[in-house]
Amino acid sequence: MCSIKKLFIFFTLFVFISGISAQSKIADCLREELMTSTPQQLNKLTDQLVLSLPGKRFYLVGESHTFLANNDLQLELLRSLHGQGVYNVACELPHATCFLYNQFLETGDEQILADLRPAATYKLLKKVREFNLSLPKEQQIRYYGIDYSDPQHGLRNLYKSLRSIRSYVTSKSLPLDTLIGHYLSKDSISMSDARLLCPQLNESLRSEEERYRSHFGIFYDDLLLMSSNMLGYKANRDNSIFMGFTLLYRLLEKRQQTAPKFLAFYGIGHMVDLGGMLEENDGSPVKGGVVKIGIQYVNCWGGWTVPSLQTTGLYKMDKKELAQLIAYCEAQPWQAALLAGKNCLSAKRGTSLDAVFIFNRYGDRKMNSWKFD
Repeated sequence: MCSIKKLFIFFTLFVFISGISAQSKIADCLREELMTSTPQQLNKLTDQLVLSLPGKRFYLVGESHTFLANNDLQLELLRSLHGQGVYNVACELPHATCFLYNQFLETGDEQILADLRPAATYKLLKKVREFNLSLPKEQQIRYYGIDYSDPQHGLRNLYKSLRSIRSYVTSKSLPLDTLIGHYLSKDSISMSDARLLCPQLNESLRSEEERYRSHFGIFYDDLLLMSSNMLGYKANRDNSIFMGFTLLYRLLEKRQQTAPKFLAFYGIGHMVDLGGMLEENDGSPVKGGVVKIGIQYVNCWGGWTVPSLQTTGLYKMDKKELAQLIAYCEAQPWQAALLAGKNCLSAKRGTSLDAVFIFNRYGDRKMNSWKFD
């Protein structure tokens, strides 16, 4: 009995000491490997990321929505990656919404932003436009939607986009002019309208490409992307997103002087399936050229409806190690950090990341909308 008791005590001490040792190793690794900055110097981290992982074709960032840090990081990544030829942002949005983003980037007309839904300040787009004005036209940043259109906002933006295109392209009473005109004669486009309009529009654009590319000119690709987007939310939609991306790549490949490269911010739940398809699928135009970047938020303001301080992000990492990471960050004064190169954290199979950004008590409020402030 005494021997069993001794063994139990020895085992308990062993587990306790092992836990302390593991925690110490992670803390030591973080102290050695983390590069930190203030919010005003976030570019130092994004520049370092590009130095650590150069020459890639698709930089996929896994975010949790509604955090101000996301927009700040996107802006600095766009600036840092521009020298690598990354001019395209693939979005977790329908292309009709991104079409309006691009119209604003092209014209500077702030009424476009005022009419956009969901309502937001869209300060990020204003800063991207400022950046674009310093660049040759062929190197300017543009946004492309490869995700689903929702009835609350996406279809309203689809209606606005079609009306904008109609203002540029004079009707010649072609079948698609008549089709689009029919839906623009209404006050809005409903989901049942979209389920009739989009397949017809898509089929005609594909089957009579020469005719309609000549007619719609620069807007042909936009219409094809819009009509190819999913209609309505689906939880398991990564294959559809991947197909939308391959279409986008083919269109841009014909237009851009060099092979197109991309930055994308997607919900971190898409990192495994979508990230795996982009990196490994034989049909992926960026196979072998994908960087997967995660974000961990520590005591940052977020929330879909009610704002609250949240600690979230890398939920698929080892739970004990993640808890140690969070505890380490909470004791630090910095607000932003990058972990690239040597990874101090273990990953479950298929969830490994090339880099991690950490935001620590970053921002004084949540975003105005889920995707843009």
